[in-house]
Amino acid sequence: MGLEERLKTEGVRSGGWTVGRFKGLGEMNPEQLWETTMNPETRRILTLSLKDGEWEDTHLLFNRLMGKGEAAARREWMERQEVTLALDI
Repeated sequence: MGLEERLKTEGVRSGGWTVGRFKGLGEMNPEQLWETTMNPETRRILTLSLKDGEWEDTHLLFNRLMGKGEAAARREWMERQEVTLALDI
């Protein structure tokens, strides 16, 4: 079920909500930062563990996805991956 259908089933009226995005945490106001990131009741913190030999490939991929000056490589990677991604918006 998509986001719009889920909101309708929860009784949210059409046009009673908006979708937005932030490029980074610094763009959020304090209330939004608390609600989305800092609230211990709703946040999810996971430990990331790498096996031996995975560091270099992981570092390269993370840099491609998050690094400055990597827009072209990021776009190319996303276009190659689009058939395997399921959007959950």
